[in-house]
Amino acid sequence: KLYKDGRIMAEKQYMSFSWGPHLVASIVSDEFVTTLLDKGEEVRKPESLWNHKLAGKIKEEYVYGNDCQKWFPPLFHQHLVDYLDKMPHGHTRQTMKSWKKGFMWSLEALWINYQGPKEYNPPHNHEGDLSFVIYADMPEEIIEESKKQEIETGKVGPGNIVFDAGDSVYSNFLSFYNNTVTFLPETKLLLIFPSYLTHHVYAFESDATRISVSGNIKIKEQE
Repeated sequence: KLYKDGRIMAEKQYMSFSWGPHLVASIVSDEFVTTLLDKGEEVRKPESLWNHKLAGKIKEEYVYGNDCQKWFPPLFHQHLVDYLDKMPHGHTRQTMKSWKKGFMWSLEALWINYQGPKEYNPPHNHEGDLSFVIYADMPEEIIEESKKQEIETGKVGPGNIVFDAGDSVYSNFLSFYNNTVTFLPETKLLLIFPSYLTHHVYAFESDATRISVSGNIKIKEQE
């Protein structure tokens, strides 16, 4: 055993300890994706453009209408519960466990991104307590382009999302500190993460549209 009398024993087994921002990946249902796409087409019009409020260098970014407060929470709630259930032991988990009536949450913003060739998201973070991104359509052309470039160059490929935690100086020497996590998305992938967590998205060359839905939520003690 690794533990004996509260001490770690030096034996032939190994333990790896990870800590930092709580980021969880999961898969949403076909119904969820279909709803996001259908509702997205409804707001895909000039009066719903929202790129002036967002960091992305993307022409088509639209905010969902107020009716999203009705249809989105039922589809998302269990994913949020799962995220919180996986929270490692620490101050945040202890604080939420002390809430006698549990938690409640509110959707602060919800928007859809139609990312085209050569468009990208520079490093940025969000408002609120938690943020998320759901990939409603990740074309195979972009996935293949990304894999091909990674094989040829050894670098992160197009269309990837990269999360950065901690000072970037730690990536410049033998620090034993990994300050980035990278995902090559696929359709139906959901990522939930703290809103302060810096992230960015690489541009791609493929003649395709990468559709993602992002949003911010706030969490507080149930009243």
